[in-house]
Amino acid sequence: MLVTQNGAELCALLIDEIYGELPSRIFAVLLNRGRSSLPQLVQYTSMSPRQLRHGLAVLNQHSLLYFDVNSDNGMTVYEPNTDNAYNLARIGKVLEMVDTSLSPSAKDVMQSLLLSGQTRISDLVAAYQSKIDHASNVAKLVKDEGDDWPELNGTNGDVQVVKMPDTSINSAGQLNSVLCRLVEAELVEVIHKKTFLSPQDILRDVEKETLDKYFLAGVKGGKGKIEFQEKVADGLRKVRDESKSLKRKLEQNGTAAKRRKLFSGVGMSNGNGTHEEESGDPGLDPKQVIRINWEKCLVELRNRRLYQFVADMIGENTAYVYAVLLKLLTKRLARCRLDPTIDIKEGEEDIGVGFVTTDEILDNLKTGIDLSLGLGKATKDKISSKAAEVIHEHPPKKKLFIAEAEVDGDASADEEDEEGSGSESGESDAEYEVRGRSSAPVGNGTKVKFADAAAGKEQRLDRPGQLRQHLLLLAESTQHFVRHCGPDEWTVDFVPLMHTLCEAELDSVIEQRSGKPGLRLVRLLRDKGKLDEKSLQNVALMRKAEVQQKMLEMQTAGFVHIQEVPRDNKADVKKSFFLWFCDIEKSATHLVDTSYRTMVRCLQILEVIRQQEKDVLMLTKRTDVKGREKDVMRKEYYDRYSRFRENEKKLFAQVMRLDDFVSLLRDF
Repeated sequence: MLVTQNGAELCALLIDEIYGELPSRIFAVLLNRGRSSLPQLVQYTSMSPRQLRHGLAVLNQHSLLYFDVNSDNGMTVYEPNTDNAYNLARIGKVLEMVDTSLSPSAKDVMQSLLLSGQTRISDLVAAYQSKIDHASNVAKLVKDEGDDWPELNGTNGDVQVVKMPDTSINSAGQLNSVLCRLVEAELVEVIHKKTFLSPQDILRDVEKETLDKYFLAGVKGGKGKIEFQEKVADGLRKVRDESKSLKRKLEQNGTAAKRRKLFSGVGMSNGNGTHEEESGDPGLDPKQVIRINWEKCLVELRNRRLYQFVADMIGENTAYVYAVLLKLLTKRLARCRLDPTIDIKEGEEDIGVGFVTTDEILDNLKTGIDLSLGLGKATKDKISSKAAEVIHEHPPKKKLFIAEAEVDGDASADEEDEEGSGSESGESDAEYEVRGRSSAPVGNGTKVKFADAAAGKEQRLDRPGQLRQHLLLLAESTQHFVRHCGPDEWTVDFVPLMHTLCEAELDSVIEQRSGKPGLRLVRLLRDKGKLDEKSLQNVALMRKAEVQQKMLEMQTAGFVHIQEVPRDNKADVKKSFFLWFCDIEKSATHLVDTSYRTMVRCLQILEVIRQQEKDVLMLTKRTDVKGREKDVMRKEYYDRYSRFRENEKKLFAQVMRLDDFVSLLRDF
């Protein structure tokens, strides 16, 4: 994560919001000063070593910093982990994702891990065992006293009714089963000895080990450098795979398929009083230390975001099919953006995620889903099967974004497909004309009938055929959500797809700020490349004054940039070309930083409101008031508390919306 001033301030505020002021101050100093040792932090913060150790322990517990111990002098240096610090803004989304995709009990365990940080399995079991014992004791009292049981209030002796506590985990065996589910889904990973080293320190250690083991005489020649890079990549992969050791042990168990079947719905708890079946799951090592795997959580959040895109643009049924396809494809995908040093070979932009077949998707679809919904009703003779069944074996080499019309009112020219575009275009036009003529209503003036109603049983497809129609609909979309890579084989090219969606999000922002003329100029620059002002106004068919005003406005907003190109060796401004161009990465970076600043303002406003309502909030923290605010508090105080809760909810909702924007432009 590229840390700007706004990003650093946001990370410190998020830590302050959840863990308090002490860790936040230490984290802010580490962001400003860089790698620092404990004596240096004492000098920078004016805190005592005891206070610093407490704050560093909290940051270390929640994986918010890296540290490295010098083998020569034993000095420990600390470095902030800005990625995990920003991920604190996504805690609610992660819990919601786990609740909907796994189970409420898995959400409860994830929430415990998020609150406690890295945790030994035995400590987690002990904490849940105390909750289970407390719930069983309350259940016995409820059974003796009735539905509710009275408890004396220790403050004033009043009697208040306390409901039986509700817990999603009912036994240690169920907790072990839920942990196995989370480990298999890679949402939980194992702590190892190099977990808290920064990526630069890990690369340094791996390079040193590689030189000592394979290149005692040094790296010589171009071939030696390539071999050295390959050995380093292998070493980095081994370090990264150490966090999956627990998952590999579970996969070696013979009942893994049975557990996955149970996990998909059979014998699982759904909040109805029954809990998950605990047989077939091996006992986890109590000494194993686990934590949340944020990279895999981002993969799941990206799948949900893509599902929402398809649902908004095409329909719910097609989006459900797409969600199943993404789940199968990303089962082995550990992160959204791959590391060029480890994952991507030279000359490649991305590595394939594999493919899934139509039968695999069909096996994972729920039988209650009606696949006939969301499909057209055209007969076979009105569909160009040759155009629909085109197979693209390789990912697209060009960007998939289709520029719109250069002149208002005219249709845009779509990019040609890589294979067979010439022969299929004429056939598609002919089919379009046939469909246009057949869509006209026919009748005798009293009752209107449509031609597609006469299709009858001919257009009814079986379930595999309906599924295939949904997949072809995804493959033929403008955004190319799916690529038909083989006979009954489907895949997703995430890099061009997310690039397309990022451009669409940028276009939406540009249109809101600069209007349609500004968006038109930006798209022309993307299509034509760098243009001077005269060429731009000729291509855009706009007046010079209007072009100058819009371009200056968008340059201030960071959407377009200008480059000076001198005519000769002498740098004379009067004899230079000034070329306008559009850089998507620069624009995205600028918008991300602006989003950071807006999120910081939201959190600062929330803190100001808390200070204004400090007396009311202190009242709600009392044990005799908490949970009974409406019944206990006076009306004027309760109205102030309600307004505060409403404002707090709106501010947090704004932060979540901005995080959606940041995730799309930066992480996905």
